[in-house]
Amino acid sequence: MPRYTIALRNNARPDAPASVSRHVPFYCAHEAAGAAWSRAIDEACGDLLDPVTQTAVVNVVSNFGRELFTGDAYVVVALDRIGTTSLTFLITLHQDGVQAAELTVVLVHLDSSRVNSAPWSPAQIAALETLRSAPVVA
Repeated sequence: MPRYTIALRNNARPDAPASVSRHVPFYCAHEAAGAAWSRAIDEACGDLLDPVTQTAVVNVVSNFGRELFTGDAYVVVALDRIGTTSLTFLITLHQDGVQAAELTVVLVHLDSSRVNSAPWSPAQIAALETLRSAPVVA
């Protein structure tokens, strides 16, 4: 399962007080999680699947156990489930050695019209299966 260090930031105004400018709003955490799962798909699938043009996010559930702050976060992406046309990722964000957020993200594989879902190919399934939770040698 892929693990990344991603810089968290916010979109605070330049004149915002430190208490605001250090806080990472949920949507910025979602963007960081999106960057992580997109990178994981790119690395696992290569030319088999373009996450930008061939998938759509259809559901996101996020739970935050503590506040996230600007700076580095450790992000873990794990394939939880793969169906005929969709998949579910479990993504966790950690800061200072503590899990701060957990997101469940459901993606649907799209056909070339980007209107209809399409089944995963056997090669795509095999590549995506490498993103399942497994012991990682550091």
